[in-house]
Amino acid sequence: MRVLLEAPILTKSGYGEHARLVYASLKKREDLEIFINPLNWGTCSWTTPSEDISASIKKFKVYHNQCQQAKQNPEYSLQIHVGIPNEFEKKAPYSVCVTAGIETDRVSPNWLFKTHQGIDKLIVPSEHAKSGFVNTGYEVLNQTNNTKTNLTCACPVDVVPYPVKSPDGPALDIDFDTEFNFLQIALAGPRKNMEQSIKCFVEQFRDNSDVGLILKTSLSKSSIIDRTNTKKQLESYIKTLGDKKCKVYLIHGNLTESEIHSLYTHPKVKAYFTTTHGEGYGLPIFEAAYSGLPIVATDWSGHLDFLSGNHKGKSKKLFAKLNYDLKEVQKQAVWGDLIIKESRWAFPKDASVKSQLSNVYKNYGMYKGWAKTLKDSILITHNKENILDKMIHSLEIEKQEPEVIDWMAKQQEVEVIE
Repeated sequence: MRVLLEAPILTKSGYGEHARLVYASLKKREDLEIFINPLNWGTCSWTTPSEDISASIKKFKVYHNQCQQAKQNPEYSLQIHVGIPNEFEKKAPYSVCVTAGIETDRVSPNWLFKTHQGIDKLIVPSEHAKSGFVNTGYEVLNQTNNTKTNLTCACPVDVVPYPVKSPDGPALDIDFDTEFNFLQIALAGPRKNMEQSIKCFVEQFRDNSDVGLILKTSLSKSSIIDRTNTKKQLESYIKTLGDKKCKVYLIHGNLTESEIHSLYTHPKVKAYFTTTHGEGYGLPIFEAAYSGLPIVATDWSGHLDFLSGNHKGKSKKLFAKLNYDLKEVQKQAVWGDLIIKESRWAFPKDASVKSQLSNVYKNYGMYKGWAKTLKDSILITHNKENILDKMIHSLEIEKQEPEVIDWMAKQQEVEVIE
């Protein structure tokens, strides 16, 4: 069977991780001929591909050149598009879109339109991401006959989470002056709400010289220019918070998986901390959790799927939960078809953030015990082989080719009623 995998498989991004997960699941089948079209994802830098991925990319290029010379369209039995749905174009009888969904409480109308235009299945990493599709609807107007109808998701949505990884390689050679440090890994920007994390941390530990906040971040890329601009922006903001004895550290630049993992297990890194507005999944939170770090996080969205475990015979959220208000996204966070102005996400409450930071610091033994229970659970439930099997099952390789309906013209006949 000939399979087209369109994905940002070489990028250092969440979608890059997603793409490599899909590819690893496909490789479990010996009857598949895999053609990879490596897409970009934003301004993310690229990794060095493995030999088999390079071979599949080369195969794709050779085949498409042959088709162009013969003036024929490429033919595939299965298309897998990894990315956001509005970039999807149908290229096979059966098409699957693997997407992280969105951090907010709903997806855009154009994402739902795409489920009427050839997407036969969606695969997302969390129940929160699934909810954004199945619980979103828009009233639309058919301009041909002037009738109104409700636009909803037209295809099934499966949840397949990420697996635990055990990266081999050297650790990051780094030390910190402070003995008790919180860690956060995220791009700087409104989506991850890093400024609130810094503000609440400084206000809570202002007079404590033994506590630090480690930020592995950047504005977009890992260049020297980006490092300079990131550092300047952080220093400018921290200066507005006044004098402090606690420390804020910046780590910038490309790190290997083993170097990232060594941050989670560093003896002076005691907890993972985020005031995120929302997560489609929350890979750094997940990696910190299966590494055994106590978690301080917003009590909403994708990461809730893996932050619960069996504690004293009962299911319990095993992290320091940040209370929040669910409100419309900020104007500066609106981003085309990704984050629409009508959508909402979580705004953690300052008092809750500072209280939970204090609780983890003062009652560390209890939270470390929760973290161990959670780690043991995740290592079982998110075992790599189990997740790969779940992904390959969800892709429905044996599914008979469905009838391909041309929905493209119909998109022009409807509009969303504001």
